[in-house]
Amino acid sequence: MSVVDGDGPAGRSAWTAGQVARHLRIAESTLRSWHRRYGVGPQASRPGSYRRYTAEDVERLRHMRDLISAGMLPSEAAGTISTPVPRPLEEALDEVLAAARDLDNSRCLATIEHSLAARGVVEVWERLCRPAMLAIDADQRADSDCVDREHVLSWAIAAALHRVDRPAADGPRTLLACTEAEQHTLPLEALAAALAERRQTVRMLGAAVPTPTLVHAVAAARPDAVVLWAQSPATARPEAVRALGVFPLRRVTAGPGWPRRRLSGTERFSSLTGAVAALTAPTQ
Repeated sequence: MSVVDGDGPAGRSAWTAGQVARHLRIAESTLRSWHRRYGVGPQASRPGSYRRYTAEDVERLRHMRDLISAGMLPSEAAGTISTPVPRPLEEALDEVLAAARDLDNSRCLATIEHSLAARGVVEVWERLCRPAMLAIDADQRADSDCVDREHVLSWAIAAALHRVDRPAADGPRTLLACTEAEQHTLPLEALAAALAERRQTVRMLGAAVPTPTLVHAVAAARPDAVVLWAQSPATARPEAVRALGVFPLRRVTAGPGWPRRRLSGTERFSSLTGAVAALTAPTQ
């Protein structure tokens, strides 16, 4: 049974080196050696504090121990486990919510980053980030003073998405923007990261983009597609969509603010999965 399945001290989210060594039945000096020589150690250590190991760290170390026991050289084992061990997203969700409620930015960020590296943007957005935001929103409706949790969670999600690797892109060019009165950018950040994972060239304008600014940016960047996000009907701006009609590009509306019936000459996506699939599909 694995650590994250409950093997070890119940409910532990941070382990000392001594606890990990005893749990895995290896010398603490071996842990230090693995960390010093191969960089295999606690991934979310904080400067100036004692090293603390998460459940994911312990799983990686268990994997390395088992590979070495099977005859693999320590250097080869360290290379083999460099890819994060996937963690059940239900457990990651519990960890993210606990961290957000504790106002623990670092733990929240580390958990989301690990999940992104192991599973990719689309799955983590749909099964971890969105459910976490809904849960924290419910907290806020029950207690209006806990808006600080939303800030911690939003910051961690945005920071993790910004750290997704952005290799040199060579696919279609997509420009992302919120409508003029729209401030919610996280869904667009997720789309930008997901497209970057698939080597698509992305330009992000971000929140509250006035229609003249949007038109100017499109004229300058000449994207293949423009995605306009609106969180609520109050921020949806059909005139922004119509203003782009003079350009030979795909006009895409996204977000719950737009009417269900598509505006003339546009496409509409209601999920990150659908948007990514459509925007990365080969052109005919």
